[in-house]
Amino acid sequence: MGSMHWAVITFLLIGLGLFSGGGQTAEGADADFSFVVFGDSQFATNSSTSGIPERLAVPEVVLALEPTFALHTGDLMDHGRDPEAYDRFVTYYAGMLARIPFFPTMGNHDAGYAGIANYRTYLKKQLWEINAEAFGTTYQERFSLFHEDDKTDYPQRFDDPRCRAFRDRVPSGASFKTFYAFRFANAYFISCEQGTRWWANTPTPWLERHLKKAHEDPGIDHIVVFLHHPLYSTTMRENPPDPAKPGSGECIAPVRRQFEPLFRQYDVTLAFSGHAHLYDHCYVPDDDHETRADPPPKRYPHDGRAVHYIVAGGGGGPLNRGGWAKERSYRFFQKRICAYNVVQVEVVGKALTVTVHTVKGSAEKHTSAVFDRFVLEP
Repeated sequence: MGSMHWAVITFLLIGLGLFSGGGQTAEGADADFSFVVFGDSQFATNSSTSGIPERLAVPEVVLALEPTFALHTGDLMDHGRDPEAYDRFVTYYAGMLARIPFFPTMGNHDAGYAGIANYRTYLKKQLWEINAEAFGTTYQERFSLFHEDDKTDYPQRFDDPRCRAFRDRVPSGASFKTFYAFRFANAYFISCEQGTRWWANTPTPWLERHLKKAHEDPGIDHIVVFLHHPLYSTTMRENPPDPAKPGSGECIAPVRRQFEPLFRQYDVTLAFSGHAHLYDHCYVPDDDHETRADPPPKRYPHDGRAVHYIVAGGGGGPLNRGGWAKERSYRFFQKRICAYNVVQVEVVGKALTVTVHTVKGSAEKHTSAVFDRFVLEP
């Protein structure tokens, strides 16, 4: 068949919706897409920068990368308890939120001092209204969203006597149901509710149900979890600060102990967090063998036998310029930088390319540079 005849037929098929072309699946969802991850913006209610101009440079870099959507790893506001705190957040990020669906998770600054009610109200509006306006009429069709799908009546006060009875399911004993999940194309995303390193409020039955659902779905190639406090980071102490309280270190209690077995069982691909204000990458295999390398690999097997733990906490909070904590996480260390940053993930079928962009400057005059790039492929 001549090329002209084939071009005409292809044009007609596309017009009829019978040919998807290279970038679409049969259902019309993008076969290839990208998302970005950043966190710890820590905006003040009365200032959009508080002396750190990168707070407003970061969303400009995000817009330039043109992702399909963005994830945030928590601490959106410095004081989430302030009246109208999240109205200010939406104002600060107005340009980005108008164009890109945005999926946050709760941090300790969002949760602390009665801030949870404000965050929960904002989250509903972000997930169901602001995102729909940004993406358009097909938002709920393209993003399969699972929010408030756990009907259990969890305690919502830590002094509630019922908390003790729930601690086998919720590490803290209480939950405010800000956890959620969504599916987009061939990837499944889970946002955990985690206010601090010792306060993990995501019910494990709910988490396992969604992990299992994603793992057993032949159409899902990637499982991504995002939460505020790291399970692994070179900046977090592993040894307990109080020898009389084993397991009281910053990473291992209660979050890693509660969640890591599930992440391994159901082959989580990437686990993003914030809290530490930097970029930090740990590659943790299921058998715990040491993976530290200098330089780290540029390619990793996407085989379900390891989890990549990435701290993306360079969204605007003061940078962590302290020293290294050379403990267990350090054995899995790959690369890190104390800089404002945006992590970009490009999804091409079963392969992922992760690129870390450092950010300097202001909204009006800023620069970005590639610090790290690696590929996960079968």
